[in-house]
Amino acid sequence: MIGGNGIGAVVKVIGLRSIFLLILILAASLNPGKVHAQGRVALVIGNATYLNAPALRNSGNDADDISQQLQHLGFDVVDGRNLDGRAMRVALARFAQKLKGTDAALFYYSGHGLQMDGQNYLVPIDTPVDGNSIMPFDLVKLDDVIEALSYSTGTRLLILDACRSNPFTKSLAQRNGTRGVEVTRGLARIERTQGMLIAYSTQANMIAADGTGRNSPFTQALLHELQEPGLEVGTLFRRVAIEVNRDTQGQQTPELSVSLLGEFYLNQHESDIDAWKRLGPSANAAALKAFISSYPSSNLVGAAQARIDVLEVAGERERLIREYAEKEQQLRRELDQAEEGFRKASTELKQIRQRNESIAVDKKAVPGDQPATVNAAPEAERKEQDRLATQVSALEANKKRLEEARASLERALQDKLMKAQSDRERAEQRIWKENARSPAVASETRAAPAGRSAASCQDLTARAQLGDITDADRSALRLCR
Repeated sequence: MIGGNGIGAVVKVIGLRSIFLLILILAASLNPGKVHAQGRVALVIGNATYLNAPALRNSGNDADDISQQLQHLGFDVVDGRNLDGRAMRVALARFAQKLKGTDAALFYYSGHGLQMDGQNYLVPIDTPVDGNSIMPFDLVKLDDVIEALSYSTGTRLLILDACRSNPFTKSLAQRNGTRGVEVTRGLARIERTQGMLIAYSTQANMIAADGTGRNSPFTQALLHELQEPGLEVGTLFRRVAIEVNRDTQGQQTPELSVSLLGEFYLNQHESDIDAWKRLGPSANAAALKAFISSYPSSNLVGAAQARIDVLEVAGERERLIREYAEKEQQLRRELDQAEEGFRKASTELKQIRQRNESIAVDKKAVPGDQPATVNAAPEAERKEQDRLATQVSALEANKKRLEEARASLERALQDKLMKAQSDRERAEQRIWKENARSPAVASETRAAPAGRSAASCQDLTARAQLGDITDADRSALRLCR
């Protein structure tokens, strides 16, 4: 049993807020309805509507957009908006209780923050601005956030967009009880960072911009980089710093503290380079179009589109050949029918003529016959002869027309195939150019065996995509991989 002095000593050592946080965590852990979340958990707080100070323009938007993006990246997000002191500590307790057994824990805060005697604080929305009533207990100690993060044995990330200029710093400085306390704008650098990554929206003791658009410069850059798959978290935040520094014309430079023991990826989705390698040289047009849809800003989009063009040209060539074959088959049937009709009509006409000639000869051999037997053939046979002669003439004309149509079809097909071949060659040249610009293909080209040029490997790859490749070429293509 601990006496009054013992309790006072404990309070003095670990602080009243830490005791309150510990009680909340223990209470949450005793709730049988709670289940520890596995994987990646984040707490996102956005304080914008302060009760005793002007509202921040973008903190609510910042938190909303970060929360949505983290959920897209597989985080179980605990959300908090416009929280007072008690609500912030309850959110921290919920967050800590969910961290047992997780692979990663992330805390993001957008709102007012300040430091006092080197100690960092986050400012709840109900913090009074009156210099005679404000107390450090009205604030949330950043050490409590670090303590909550420590409940995860995985990667721990602390992201602070909390260095905005605010009226609370002046109020604390004017407070009678803190006349000997140094109050500094911005946040102090956190020293206890082992096993953590801490990203500040600006450098220590400096103020970050709230921004004039939907998001602050820092959060806007962070949202942009989070959309890039396969970026190691250290690289990601260095790119954020470069982007913020550029967009603010050097007035704001985020700071990063990294003491992680391994690599960590916020966006674990497959990178464009990995996806491109997985596609391989035999990818169909549908797979290539899906790649472009998934990675619209990739440097490999041009190469993917060029490969689609090659495949479409090849498909058009095959379609033209099939169309030609079908039309030629139809023309052949019509020609065969015309030939058959022509032979039949010619035979019948010849037979009628021979019969008419025979009748004329027989008439001459009979005594007393008159010279009028020149038209001795019956009227019906004469009409049939005229009909057959007209039919033969029509069949000859039709046969000539069909042969001209066949020749025209062959010329049209040849022209289209020549154009398709020209389009194919242009598309292949685009593939070579785009591949040369691609870091993935460039590295593979450097690794190609001696004696096999990059151009020949690209040529073999392009021909393989079209199916225009021999067994010897397939063996050579293996040396390019």
